[in-house]
Amino acid sequence: MPSTNQYSLMTGTKYETDVHVYDSGRTGPTTVVIGGIHGNEPSGYRAATQIASWRVKRGELVVIPRANEVAIGQNSRYNDNGDLNRQFPPRSGDPRTPLARAIWKEVVKYDPDWVFDLHSARGIYKSGDGSVGQAMFPTWTSPARSFGERVVGDLNEAFGLTGTPAYRMGNTLDADRDMLMHRVAGLLDVPGFLCETTRKGTTTSEQIRWHLYCVEHAMNQYGQPRGIPKPPFEFDAGMVWLDDYWKTFTVDNRYSHPAIVAPALSHAGDDPAHARITGLTGNTFDARVEEWAYLNDLHLEERAGFVMANPGVYAAEGGNAIEVGRKHVNHEWHSVSFDTAFDSTPVLFAMPQSTVGDDPIIARIQNASRDGFQFRVQEEDAGHENEYHYDEMVSWMAFEPGRDSLGSHDYEAKRVTADDSWTHVDFSRSYQRPVFLADVMSYNGWNSVTVRWKNLTSSGVDFLLEEEQSDDSETGHAEETVSYLTIDG
Repeated sequence: MPSTNQYSLMTGTKYETDVHVYDSGRTGPTTVVIGGIHGNEPSGYRAATQIASWRVKRGELVVIPRANEVAIGQNSRYNDNGDLNRQFPPRSGDPRTPLARAIWKEVVKYDPDWVFDLHSARGIYKSGDGSVGQAMFPTWTSPARSFGERVVGDLNEAFGLTGTPAYRMGNTLDADRDMLMHRVAGLLDVPGFLCETTRKGTTTSEQIRWHLYCVEHAMNQYGQPRGIPKPPFEFDAGMVWLDDYWKTFTVDNRYSHPAIVAPALSHAGDDPAHARITGLTGNTFDARVEEWAYLNDLHLEERAGFVMANPGVYAAEGGNAIEVGRKHVNHEWHSVSFDTAFDSTPVLFAMPQSTVGDDPIIARIQNASRDGFQFRVQEEDAGHENEYHYDEMVSWMAFEPGRDSLGSHDYEAKRVTADDSWTHVDFSRSYQRPVFLADVMSYNGWNSVTVRWKNLTSSGVDFLLEEEQSDDSETGHAEETVSYLTIDG
């Protein structure tokens, strides 16, 4: 779980200063940000103070915003022991003053992946005035320079900086001076930046914005975006055997208001059919094979994969987004807007989880986008001209496309196109105990259609789109977008 911590260095002395730590609770980089090394450079310590309140979606953020309280109080570059940023031997030995040693001890303690030291200068780098402002100076460790070049280019464009005030990449910090970031390069060999704004012709507010932009956009590149981390996805998944009579299944976890999807059946019996679910409790559900109304509702035993979870917005171990919901819908299209937009159109599944009406139904999806989708329940084709159905509770789940893991369970969520002929899909990895779900997430043909599958192995599966024949005997169907989820059970 995410946590925050704040404590002091040099407690009880005039150098006492605070350290702010935010741990997202999720695996990711550790970033250390330091401001206020020089007390007459307010943009550095004021920007770092804002960064100390940031939350990150992955990893840990450690900030010492006002490293040199004595110098800050005096609005001076120096404290009683001179220039703090000349007390850090770059390749060996201890820092030379108690404050420098305390700061370095904190940096080392957190074993950082990236380090930022925020400053400002009287002039502008390579402008002829002998100063170093408007530049990011990278350590010699890759990919600091390449990431910095992207940040500098984007910052100049975002703020309209051209000519002399435009940002540049500075020289490489190669452990040849007694400065904090040279010591980071020489002893830790991790990427990072000495960030310099200019005080020449600029306001402190402008300088703060540039510092914040540099840090945030570098963090984005190495996979530590700002934001409250989504909670982990607590779920149950499995393969169940279903017949044409109701069976009760028990799951390991207990849910307060569960949603469940199991939209695709195996293909043991030839008659068109689909899974039907009802009777959800905190840790049980009832399910069976349901044939369409024109058939006799007697069916061979089939298998179906299911996922059960509480509604909410979640993240997989690698950060891929997941959103779960449920809603009362009927035969008319209903719209859903995601709580948080996905980076691209997600992989979608929907399924009724109630039996208010007697007629067999499935859920259909259309107009899926990164922001939301529409869905409804659909009865068999024979009554489509006057179709009406009561409100049913319909669950849905949306997965960011790609591979990720949920605890110890690897999974992949993808989209493919398919029609009424058998299509083979090779999984992107091998699954020892594959749980397989698939659904139709487009509406290119109005006929009632579901996904049926066969030959499920650790490496792949075959599936097709199956129409029913209540209205006519023809079963050809237009190409649709089919979502599938394979997770190691």
